Amino acid sequence: MKFWRKYHRWISIFITLPFLMTIVTGILLLFRGKIEWISPKMPAPVAKEITIPFSDILKAAQSVPELQVQTWNDVGRIDIRPASGAITVRSKHSDYEIGVDGSTGAVLGLAKRNSSLLVRIHESTYLGLGDIGRFGIALPMALGVLFLTVSGVVIFFQPALAKRSAKKRASV
Repeated sequence: MKFWRKYHRWISIFITLPFLMTIVTGILLLFRGKIEWISPKMPAPVAKEITIPFSDILKAAQSVPELQVQTWNDVGRIDIRPASGAITVRSKHSDYEIGVDGSTGAVLGLAKRNSSLLVRIHESTYLGLGDIGRFGIALPMALGVLFLTVSGVVIFFQPALAKRSAKKRASV
């Protein structure tokens, strides 16, 4: 029992801050699409169809300096919504995205997408840590939370198990 309590306490001390960051960012990410600060809304396109070629999408992205797009290698993601005629383009180099009209190729809007930052904090890859953050911070924290769950159950049920064991010994 001493083992479980000792390590339960120490592990909880070390993982508190990264675990709180994961919880808070996870809660905020649940509201993607609901809170505009997290995922911006773009103006609706005029036509409800997509008729432009991909080369026009790249030209639209290149026309917005904040995106820092020169070639397709600079594009992080394209989201195409055929039913609404909407296209959004995200850069690999910034947290900005643009809305593109699928029928005219016109840039509908530019907005900062904060969900990208929240995801990087959530998975511990912020500050350019990449796999170091993922496997050096997030994985040990997840294993720590697993240990805390198991040790918490053991600590919680230990008195009842000890009482049951004492009754069995007394009746023999």
